[in-house]
Amino acid sequence: MAAVTALGWRAVALPALRAEPILRAPLPVRGVQAILVTSGQAVTALAGRVPGDMPVLAVGAATARRARAAGFAHVTPAEGTADALADLVRAEWRPAGGALLLATAPGYGRDLAEALRRSGFRVLRRCVYRIRPGMPPADILRGMIGREAVAAALFFSAETARQFLRHLPRDVRDRLRGARAIAISGKTAEILAMTGWREIVLAATPDQAAMLDLLGVAGQAEG
Repeated sequence: MAAVTALGWRAVALPALRAEPILRAPLPVRGVQAILVTSGQAVTALAGRVPGDMPVLAVGAATARRARAAGFAHVTPAEGTADALADLVRAEWRPAGGALLLATAPGYGRDLAEALRRSGFRVLRRCVYRIRPGMPPADILRGMIGREAVAAALFFSAETARQFLRHLPRDVRDRLRGARAIAISGKTAEILAMTGWREIVLAATPDQAAMLDLLGVAGQAEG
């Protein structure tokens, strides 16, 4: 929000998803050489429930910052995607060193776990939080957006885009046809293409900085 406002835009935070920690007890980490996290929500769920000196491999820089802020001392970021995280593991860790603990949510992380297992790693996939739809009721949503034209909408995950479109009232959907949709990933862009936008643009790298580059300064940014 602050970064968007600093570019001169009137920003509206519209959470399409709500995360709930479901981990009720410390995780067994004996024999685990590193913890993999693909979301800041996993970091929140793990904080205080696994030793802070456990190596943490984070999907990207933002998740890594969150892990350090939560008290984890040994954090290494990948380049922002699950594939990049798998490449980081293969490059710097060995299957013989012990298991990998993948902290995730129901329905998430399976492709990453299977990719690493094919590379010989033992992966313990554990669900530490769950995702719920978080869109507000239609009348509240209309009030949040207001009557002004929407110039751009930023989508930071494919599931966010999916839930946003699923719960969007038709009249609000029609108002977004003149807006630019800025997608963090190709999968996100594919989902956004299911409805009409002025254009859909894909961030050069899967991170906030690249998305803000596409957004640009209010009054100056265009395509």
